[in-house]
Amino acid sequence: MFADYEPRGRGLYFVLLPLTFLLIAGALKFDDLLRPPLWLMLAVIVVVVPGVIIGGMRLMKAALLIARLRAAGVLA
Repeated sequence: MFADYEPRGRGLYFVLLPLTFLLIAGALKFDDLLRPPLWLMLAVIVVVVPGVIIGGMRLMKAALLIARLRAAGVLA
């Protein structure tokens, strides 16, 4: 039932690009302010980047799905 309304990946790139820019700016600011060692910087990046990207994509995909279901009259 929901597969007909499932958002495809192309529209989600409009979320991915700004998130990527924000993550790069945040990493540069973090490095500039605290000057952490490389191992700590890599550890933070490995944890933060996937969480932000996956979380942002899931939220946007859910919002698109809800909007499509409401437009089709499936949800009130």
